Amino acid sequence: MKSDGDRFRPGSRPSGCLGGDRRHQVYRALKTQALLYRFRPGQHLAVVELSDQLRVSNTPVREALIRLHAEGHIAAVPARGFFARELRLREMKEIHDLLQLLLRHSLDKAPPLASFRLLTDLRPPPLTPCDPRTAVALARRTEALFIAMSRWTGSDVIESNVIDLCERTHHVRRCAYRSSELTVPLHASLAALASALNEGKMEAAVIGLNDHFQVLEVALPDLVMRALATSLMQD
Repeated sequence: MKSDGDRFRPGSRPSGCLGGDRRHQVYRALKTQALLYRFRPGQHLAVVELSDQLRVSNTPVREALIRLHAEGHIAAVPARGFFARELRLREMKEIHDLLQLLLRHSLDKAPPLASFRLLTDLRPPPLTPCDPRTAVALARRTEALFIAMSRWTGSDVIESNVIDLCERTHHVRRCAYRSSELTVPLHASLAALASALNEGKMEAAVIGLNDHFQVLEVALPDLVMRALATSLMQD
C-alpha cells in the first residue's frame, strides 16, 4: 500500500485504509494506483497477486478490475485478463480540453458576484521546484476549485465528469507543480481566477482560466514524459 499522500480524491481527503466498505476501499486503492500510473505500461494485473498485496480475497479485486476497465482506467484482453494502460499524450490533451470546456461552461452559469475564497490563503510558490507534498497540496487545491465551479451548473452529470477529469489529470498536475518553469505561472493564473471570482468579474475569470490551460497545453508533451518517468521510479 502507498502512503497517504498517494491516496487522493479531488476535493476531499480519503479514509486511507481498507476498513468499512471493503469492496469500495479495494476499488479506490486500485484506482489510485492506476491513476498515478504505479503499474508499468502493459503490466498484467493478476487478481491473485493484487489480492495478496491488499490482503483481501479475490472477489473484491476482480470486481474492482471489472469496474476500472468499464471506466476506461485499465485495459482487458479476452482470455488473458487485465492490463495497465499507458500514459498517452493525445488522450491527456483531449482530457484537458474537455475539462477546460466544462469549466468554461461552469463560469457561464456562475451566480452574480460569486464569492469564492479557496485560494486566498496560498502563499507565493517557491521559484525552485516544489517538494512532493507541496505539489500534491497545490494539485488538490486546484481540483477543489474546479469541482466547486462545476457545482454552479446545478448538474450532477457535469460535476461528476469534472471530478473524473480531475482524477485523470491529477498525476500530470502534480508533475506540473513540481516544475520550476510551471509552478509560478500556474499559481498566478489560478490566483487571478480566484480573485476575479471573488469580485464577480467573470470576463477576467475566463481569462485566468484560459491562461491556466494555455500554460498546460504548451508544456503537456514534456509533462507527460515527466509524469511517466516519475511513476516508473516509484516503489
